Amino acid sequence: MKKKFFLGFISFLSVFQAVFSQSVSSEILDKVKESGELHSIFLNNEAVLLSLVPHTELSSAAVSHWDSTEKPRLTIEKLFYLDKQSLLSKKNTSSDSDSLSIEKVSKVIRSISTMKGTEYYSNRHKKWETLYHETYLVKSKTEKVPVPDATDGSADGRTLYCMQNDNSFGKCYYELNYKQRQNEVSVCFDNFEPLKFGFITAAKAHNVKINLVVVDEGDHFLVYLMVQAYYPKIAMLEDKMIDSFNARVDSIYKWFVAQMSK
Repeated sequence: MKKKFFLGFISFLSVFQAVFSQSVSSEILDKVKESGELHSIFLNNEAVLLSLVPHTELSSAAVSHWDSTEKPRLTIEKLFYLDKQSLLSKKNTSSDSDSLSIEKVSKVIRSISTMKGTEYYSNRHKKWETLYHETYLVKSKTEKVPVPDATDGSADGRTLYCMQNDNSFGKCYYELNYKQRQNEVSVCFDNFEPLKFGFITAAKAHNVKINLVVVDEGDHFLVYLMVQAYYPKIAMLEDKMIDSFNARVDSIYKWFVAQMSK
């Protein structure tokens, strides 16, 4: 009986370790735990040497989504460390860390309507501004009528479409491709219509990809965000695009934390 219990316990530990195994190096983990975030930015013809990607299936897939014939002129990667206890301390209930599951993460990142009102700090205007004045799912690429958030069941294999009334680009339309595994969830925002700064086409269709991957590491989440964008070679536009997308990464993370705290 004791032998069976021991073997069962060992089996449980093996599964636990497989699910919550460390997905970044100890060096990276120590740095991101101390600072809260790490980031890298690559421009134009710089060699893109991604160093913050978690060693997981969905993280590896996320950095391979770029399929345009043009090489991205901007690549931003950021890794965030999110302690589960810090989330629990913000809750008004006596929830424990078990409530902060991948299933909850899956629902949060499909709750697109909750992104409305998300703020970002504008480096150009030196003040906080609203990033998304309106955001909701639409029925399809051709039928752009609002539909409710699709948060039922697993996110794996789901393709959704959304409109985001962006403070910089106006109305933006994205295809959202989701994947879900036992200990991680991901989404890729892919613009299926051009993004514009006024009369200037800032990015053609499918020339912006925003990837979000959330990995459950047991007592904390690792949140990996990567933006890739190709845009015309205009000095003024490049500065705006860098500021704009850098702010978006931070705002998406801020939104995610706020929703996970509820």
